[in-house]
Amino acid sequence: MANEVSIYEPRTMGRVVQKLPPVRTFFRSTFFKHEETFTTKNVDVDFRKGSRKVAPFVSRLIGGKVVPNTGYETKTYTPPLVAPEKVTTVDDLLQRRPGESIYSGRTPAERAVLKMADDFVELREQIVRREELMCAQTIFTGKIPIIGDGVNEEIDFFFTNKETISEAKKKWTADTSDPIADLKRWHETVQKTGFVNCDICVMGTGVANAFVGNAKVQKVLDVKNYNLAVIQPRQLPNGTTYLGTIHELGLDIYKYNEWYLDDWTNQAEPEDKPLVPADSLALLSTSSDYSMYYGAITLIKEPDGNFMTVEGKYVPDTWTKRKPARRFLNLSSAPLCVPHDVDSWFVATPI
Repeated sequence: MANEVSIYEPRTMGRVVQKLPPVRTFFRSTFFKHEETFTTKNVDVDFRKGSRKVAPFVSRLIGGKVVPNTGYETKTYTPPLVAPEKVTTVDDLLQRRPGESIYSGRTPAERAVLKMADDFVELREQIVRREELMCAQTIFTGKIPIIGDGVNEEIDFFFTNKETISEAKKKWTADTSDPIADLKRWHETVQKTGFVNCDICVMGTGVANAFVGNAKVQKVLDVKNYNLAVIQPRQLPNGTTYLGTIHELGLDIYKYNEWYLDDWTNQAEPEDKPLVPADSLALLSTSSDYSMYYGAITLIKEPDGNFMTVEGKYVPDTWTKRKPARRFLNLSSAPLCVPHDVDSWFVATPI
């Protein structure tokens, strides 16, 4: 039976209640800040890494000693394609939108414009979430799995600065562990191999709880030892929680609570998974040189049907089909996060 609305009964249209997850970009905004777009499918990056060689002593009679030149390595990257799309049907245009008055008088054409604007925002947010996931995967695994319709590949950056604490008495959940000493050791490793000082430590939920609850950490963080470290938890924008600072290392400690919907591993049962594994942490430097690259997007130009290659971060395209009448909106992007020096951060599994 259809719902009946009395035209004689006064009614009030309340506000529209939308419960949408925010789009958070802590990794992308903090570490992969440099952006470049290209008109090609692939991008080559020349990488040159020096050493700590010191100038040689020579006899005043010799005058000088030739120092060998440092070579470089060229790495080729192919940004993967993401292309979510939305469809608008006749039913979408003939039904009122959320919050629209029953007697608004809004035309189907006006609803089509509003829906396209909403669809564009939704598609862009999906791509930004994918970029943040790629950044997190790069940091915590050194790899980006490219899994989707017709594609099953992996981009490997050959990251090796990682350690898993397997000895029970050294795990951070044990009273005999020493998390501060571990952080100092990993911090020094990056200083030695990556030539940078890590100033941010991002912890998963389990690691953060073990760290704050560790007896030795609590002793160091006692108010009498304020010059060594301090714990002052507070919520920050972009989904992070600031836990405190180890002053001796200049290391700010954060917990990052953000999730993504994994609907490709088990399509029958999609699952929300954390961006930061609960049992892991990463020591990073905001001064490291990481980039977001965007490859070219090729479209068919209407109405002549010729191919057109576009340079840009997000490239929209729209087309129509008949019987039934539909309009498609596609937003294409070819993003790739590239950490130019894989020695400039450290990942550990301490629990």
